[in-house]
Amino acid sequence: MKAFLLSMSLGLVSLHTFADGYINENMVVFTSESDGSDDPWQDHPKCTPSIQAGGSSKSWLVQYFYSDQSPLTSGFITTQKPSNKASECEHLVHFPDQVQGSGTFESYYPNGKIRSHIEYEDGSYHGKLIFWHANGLKEQESTMNYGIPDGEYRIWHPNGQLALSMKYKDELQNGMKQRWYADGKPWTYVRFENGVMRGELKQWFHNGKLERRGEYRNGLRQNRYEIWYEDGTPEAVLTYDAGSIVQAQCWNEAGKPRARNSCLSSYQDEE
Repeated sequence: MKAFLLSMSLGLVSLHTFADGYINENMVVFTSESDGSDDPWQDHPKCTPSIQAGGSSKSWLVQYFYSDQSPLTSGFITTQKPSNKASECEHLVHFPDQVQGSGTFESYYPNGKIRSHIEYEDGSYHGKLIFWHANGLKEQESTMNYGIPDGEYRIWHPNGQLALSMKYKDELQNGMKQRWYADGKPWTYVRFENGVMRGELKQWFHNGKLERRGEYRNGLRQNRYEIWYEDGTPEAVLTYDAGSIVQAQCWNEAGKPRARNSCLSSYQDEE
């Protein structure tokens, strides 16, 4: 894994989150409940930068401001001079490219509440990375060691419920990786060792019924792997050997058996 440099959009800032939700081990996007009425950027505010000489002929001290002169970001020194034209603030909330030196970068929502707190050293993430929802509740928290993920990494839903908990050691995922729905019900859990999944994986529908259960060995599916429909009826029972399907049974939603080739083709892409 390459070190993360200081050029990541805060809209997609975390290592494992997306603008509209979280992705599980099966690449399924989970979206927190929101009707859009609490979008802090819904009025499309415009922001402009203050640009000053940064101490050398090839660096600038930059800070972005809302139209009322309240800060969008803290100041930072960069070798990449930005445009001085007004732009939508939402698209300017980013960790600056080509940042110089060491310090803390912060950004703020239109309501004045803090959006991010990012510590950096010598142009790399180093220390705490913390993000907040517009309602003031914490959104994400992690620690970086010169651009390398290290220690606990957590994400929260907008209502304050923990959404994801996982850990890194020597830049690799290690320990339990767990996810929860916004109401606190479990969504997935699986254990990682040195960056690969090992042991049992479980995944639940929001109604509490099991969706998937299987075993991983050295990051590959091994032995029995079960999949259910949302009403609890079986969808598939697969048997794996080192990540390859060796036996398969599938049923449609009416409970009727599916042809073996059709069954295999449905899940071979997951191998």
